[in-house]
Amino acid sequence: MWYDDNVKVENTTFETMSRSGIWYTKNILIKNSALQAPKLFRRASHIKLDNVHFVDAEETMWTCNDIKITNSQINGDHFGKDSKNIYLDHVSVVGNYVFLWCRKY
Repeated sequence: MWYDDNVKVENTTFETMSRSGIWYTKNILIKNSALQAPKLFRRASHIKLDNVHFVDAEETMWTCNDIKITNSQINGDHFGKDSKNIYLDHVSVVGNYVFLWCRKY
């Protein structure tokens, strides 16, 4: 899903080989899903994730804007690098260097 707008995904598994799958996308909602691929989000905006499990979030969510993640698990190094306007609620994060160089605007 590159350069897509207004995407809704539910009860879906993004397998390991779907790496680099969601780049430059705007207005995306993912619910009740397993996100197993690294490098999944880049330069995306207006992202809402609820009840998702990032199995390998290495280098995921880089340079993204307006992110809301609720009731989720994130496993992976370098998650969220250089992103801004991030809201987390009931989220477990395991990894090194997560949210490096993030900011709120």
